[in-house]
Amino acid sequence: GSSNNTVELSGKAMNEKEIVFTPFSHVTFTLVKTIASSLFGRYELGAHLAIEKGDQQYLKMKGGVMWAQIFWFHRCLCVFAMARTNKTKERKYMAQAKRTHKELTNLLKNKNPNVLHYVILLKAEQAALKRKRDQENV
Repeated sequence: GSSNNTVELSGKAMNEKEIVFTPFSHVTFTLVKTIASSLFGRYELGAHLAIEKGDQQYLKMKGGVMWAQIFWFHRCLCVFAMARTNKTKERKYMAQAKRTHKELTNLLKNKNPNVLHYVILLKAEQAALKRKRDQENV
């Protein structure tokens, strides 16, 4: 179906408010919603989904589903974006982003070539955020 909403999954085919989730379908829903939040600039929603701990056991970095790394990348982008815009919760967001970035970096060190571009882009986000913070302190 079609929908005019960018991150709310509702339209002719489905409505996210009416779905009864199973544990696996909720994980898939969270994955899609997080990626849509990242792509359409709704970083607050993506960061909120990132900080919720409910789906962690299904979306593990090591031994999890194959699309978990894409989810973790978009999740980390949302959290970095919120750290940039929300000064009152910056430390909370940065701690979450650093943990996720470290996990992706460890995957790269353990010879997973599929995460190289994720690690490089997140390193650039982290450097830009650090540079902005350093300029404010001058």
